[in-house]
Amino acid sequence: MKQDPMEEWVLRDELLAAFHRWPVIVLFALVGSLIGLAFAYFWPASYRANVELSVELNPYRVLDDQYVSEFAGAEFRNIDDYKHWQMLQLSILVLSDPFMEETINRLREQNPDWSSISPQNLREMLSANWRNAGVWRLAANGRTSQMAIEAVETWRDVIIDLTRQSIASSRDLFRLELALRALNDQLVEIQLQHAALEAIKVDLAGIQENFISKPGDETLPEKDRRELFSIANQMTGLIPGENVILNSFPQEDMSVSEYIAWLEMANIVLERELKSIGLSTSSLEEEILETRSEWEENLINGSGLSATLNIENRKKGDIQVDELYSYSLAAMIGALLGLFAWIMVFLVRVTRKGYR
Repeated sequence: MKQDPMEEWVLRDELLAAFHRWPVIVLFALVGSLIGLAFAYFWPASYRANVELSVELNPYRVLDDQYVSEFAGAEFRNIDDYKHWQMLQLSILVLSDPFMEETINRLREQNPDWSSISPQNLREMLSANWRNAGVWRLAANGRTSQMAIEAVETWRDVIIDLTRQSIASSRDLFRLELALRALNDQLVEIQLQHAALEAIKVDLAGIQENFISKPGDETLPEKDRRELFSIANQMTGLIPGENVILNSFPQEDMSVSEYIAWLEMANIVLERELKSIGLSTSSLEEEILETRSEWEENLINGSGLSATLNIENRKKGDIQVDELYSYSLAAMIGALLGLFAWIMVFLVRVTRKGYR
C-alpha cells in the first residue's frame, strides 16, 4: 500500500518504524496484562466440579414397556427411538423442578451459603453431558471449589435417589398391568355368566307360563321334559356347586304340577345367583378402578422411565475440579487484548497519515 511519492510515505517503513519502537508495543501488552490481573482479582475465578454417573438400559424391553409409549404419547418404531427417548427424558428429568428443589434443600442443610441460591440459579450452574446410555458426566460451576463440589455431589445423590423411586414405580406398572388383565378377564367371564343366566331366566318364565295353562295332574310330554332337563344342565354348569337343580329334577312319570314346583325352586336359585353375580360385578369393577388408579399414579411417578433403567454412582468420591480461569490466563488474555489495542491505534494513525 503506497501513497503519493511526493509524500514519501511507505507502509513498510511505517511498520519498521513501529517495531523499532517496540517498548510501546510491550507497554500496551503490559497494561493489558495488568488490566487482566485486576479483573481476575476483583472477579474471582469460578470452578467446575465433575462426576461420572453410570446409566444402564435394556432397550429390548421396548415391546414390554407399553406404558412408556402411553406416557410419551408416541409410538416407538424401533429400539433406537426408544433408547434415545429414554435418555432425553432422563436428561430433562434431572434438571426438572422437583430435582432442583430437592437438591437445593439438601445443600441448604449442609451449608448456609446456599440460602441465597434459588432452584433456578442452581439449574444454571448444573449440566449433564451424555451421548448415549453408559457414562454420563455431571458438572457444576461454583464461586468456590467447595461450592462446586457440594453442588455436583448433592445433585448426583438426588438423581440416584429420585430416579430409583421413579424406576420402582415403573416396575410396579408391570405387576399392575397383569393384575388389570386378570381382573378384566374375570369381569368379562362373570358378565357372560350373568347374560347366560338372564337368558335362562327368560326361558324358564316362558316354560312356567306354558305349564300353568296345563292340567296339574297331566304327565309332561317327553319333548318338553328333555328341553327342561337341558336347561337344568346349563344352570348346573353356570352355577358351580349348585347340584340341587339336577338332584331335585322330577322323574319321567311326574305330573306337570311337580315340574311347576321345580321351576319355582329353580327360579329361587337363579335369582340368588344373579344377585350374587351382581355383587361380585360391583366388587370387581371397584377393584378394577382402584387398580387402574394405582396404575395411573405409578405411571406419573415413573416419569416415563423404563423398568430396566439402572442408575448408579460410577466412581464414588472421585470428583474432578477445574478452575475455569486463573491469574495467568487472565494476564495472557489481557496481553493479547493490549496487543490488539496497539494494532488498532497503529491502523488508525497510518490511515490518517495516508490521507493527509
